[in-house]
Formats: sequence, structure tokens, C-alpha cells
Amino acid sequence: MNADPCSILALLLSPGVGLAAVRRAIAASEAANLPLAKLLTLPWQEAVHVLPPGLHMVAADLRQCRSAAQDRARRLLERVSEAGFQAISIDREDYPHSLRDTLCENAPPLIFAAGDPALLGAASAAVVGARDPSQRGGHVASACAGILAGEGAVIVSGGARGVDSIAHEAALRKDGKTIVVLPQGILTYRGAALLFDAIQDGRAAIVSEFAPDMGWETHAAVTRNATISALARLVCVIEPKRTGGSVRTARCALSQGKRVLVFPARGFASVAQGLSSSGALELVEGRRPVDLKALADLWRTASARLQEQETLF
Repeated sequence: MNADPCSILALLLSPGVGLAAVRRAIAASEAANLPLAKLLTLPWQEAVHVLPPGLHMVAADLRQCRSAAQDRARRLLERVSEAGFQAISIDREDYPHSLRDTLCENAPPLIFAAGDPALLGAASAAVVGARDPSQRGGHVASACAGILAGEGAVIVSGGARGVDSIAHEAALRKDGKTIVVLPQGILTYRGAALLFDAIQDGRAAIVSEFAPDMGWETHAAVTRNATISALARLVCVIEPKRTGGSVRTARCALSQGKRVLVFPARGFASVAQGLSSSGALELVEGRRPVDLKALADLWRTASARLQEQETLF
């Protein structure tokens, strides 16, 4: 294990060093059989000397990681630990395989988790959608999360009001489990008491791929959508609007080969039709009620198909 969380976080906090550079640095430390922390302390010329051919460019990235970034990373990790949270690097066995296998080079090299990290590797279904759903949309979101939780799926969603919150609460009411994927740092999130009680009971987890003290940012919300779909085997999108995170989550899921189901918002039928033309299924037609048995069957099929693929590889 060469990639310690402090070194990864220090690189991520360094100006001009992105995810690709961090992944290169981790690969370089493994190839050189040197801990990443050791590589960060080497003078630039010495780093170039010890790095394998083809990875010399990593030395320039390492050079950007100043002592201030390393000190800040240490302080943040201390706060994370004091809060009872965990930092999980991509080379650890308990890092979610679904993120590594689905996102590949875009998988976050470091995640922060509250609650049982084993939940992040469980069979999951996402329920996402509008922040201001209609009354019927709220009922559909609750029904979808409830039936999927009843089938043993861990419910994945964001931490926003509306459909996200409805989905988490419905899963917990069914004695199910749920995961909140944050568009901000884990230390800045203030969730409902119900959720934190569930974390203590081992029925909920919170995960973030961003610096622990980072506030909500638009680019993080966009990145987080791919993480939600990567964790899930099936995605339900409730009342998506013309633009928004739920549409992006649906498109990410479709590109990842996941089954996507859409419940259209009144006045935004074209959005659902656009997703349907890309392979999504509509949860209802007209005013018919949601067929919960069909949803349960789709979950079993999607779960079995992905389990088969995992066995093959």
C-alpha cells in the first residue's frame, strides 16, 4: 500500500494538480516501489532519477505539492478522524469496486465516509429527482425507494431536499439502508437527525469525494452525479426538469450501461422522451399507477445481470 490518504489529499489540494495527475502519482509510487509520502519529500532531481521511464512527468506534479498543502491535508484528516469519519484511498480493499470499475480513470482517488463503508460496496439502486416534486412525484419517489429497499437494495441519492430526502427517509422507514452522496466536503454537511441516527445503527452512510472542508459547489454537484450512478445498479429519475442533476445522473447511468427508469414531470414530457430515446424506460404512461411489481422485477434483472458481469471479469 503506497498511497496514503494524507499524500493523496495534499496533491488534490495543490494548485494545478488534478485527478489525472494524482492517479499518475499513485501509479508512479507503485512502479517505483516507494510510498507516495516518500516521493513527495524527494528533491525534484532525485524524484526524476528514481521514477521509472515514462513516468518522469510525475515529478513536475509532485513539485507542485508544497509543504502548506501537506500541512493542511494533515489538519483536515485529523478533523475527519475526530468526527468519527474515514478516509479511504483507491488502493484499499474496502474502496467501492463499483467506483473503480465503472469510472476507471475518473474514479476519485480518495473518498471520505461516515457510517459503515461496507454499505458502499452493497447492491444499490439510485432514486434521484426534482428538489420541488409534485405531490404525486413525491409519492412515486417514496414508493420506488420503499419497494427497492424491500428487495434488499441500498438506496443511493444526493443530500438535497425533495426527491433525495424523500428517498432516504422511505428506505429507512422500510428498515432498509441508504447512502448519501455529497456535492461538498463531508465536514460541511448538515443532514437530518434521522440520517445520523441511522448511521449509528449501521443503516446509512455518507460519502464525499471532495476536500472535507469544501462547501457546496456547482462543479462538485455535476461530478457527484456520475458517482451516484456508478454506485447504483438501477436508477429511478423522478420528475426531471430540462436541466439539473437528475438528468445528468440519468445520462451518466445510461452511458455506464445501467437500467434507467423515468417518471416525467408535468410540462417536461420532452425531457423524459429524450431520456427514453437514449434507452430509459418510463415508470408510468398517462395516469396509470406505478407498477411496483414490475419495478421489483427490473431490479432483480438488473442486479442479476451485473452480478453475472462481475463474475465474468
